Amino acid sequence: MQDPEEFTLLLKAAYRENERRVLEQLQLLDITPAHGEVLRVLNKTGPLSLGELGEYLIVDTGHPSRLVDRMVKLGYLNRQPAPGDRRRIEISLTDLGIAKVEQIQQMRKKLIENAAPFLEQNSLEPVKVLMRNFLAGSHWLKKIERRLELNQSSNFSDK
Repeated sequence: MQDPEEFTLLLKAAYRENERRVLEQLQLLDITPAHGEVLRVLNKTGPLSLGELGEYLIVDTGHPSRLVDRMVKLGYLNRQPAPGDRRRIEISLTDLGIAKVEQIQQMRKKLIENAAPFLEQNSLEPVKVLMRNFLAGSHWLKKIERRLELNQSSNFSDK
């Protein structure tokens, strides 16, 4: 049996390093990683209910209501009754939110370009298989699959 400690430590360190790099760039845009994720999802999906939005988010904040509240106050999101069903509240991007998404897309493009030499030299497939197996049956894997489906079927660009 293999000792999983090195794998666990490498995984944790890689996650932290990636978050540090992303956070460093997002701070220049004056947003948090969670804000960026909400903005990117809504850019791809269009208006969603709070519950629907939560199905796409891979953040530590359980239910996204407080996150959405903060983003409405910051002017990134609208919260309004759905057309045809006033009981349903939909969350959508404001013009400021759309502008932030465009900035995030530019930032992501730069990060991907910087990572290109590493990615070209290393196959991610074995790591992806390992991670999918590790997450099998978890709610995280279901959210990842939902996001990947969204990326493939979306009419919105996020490159």
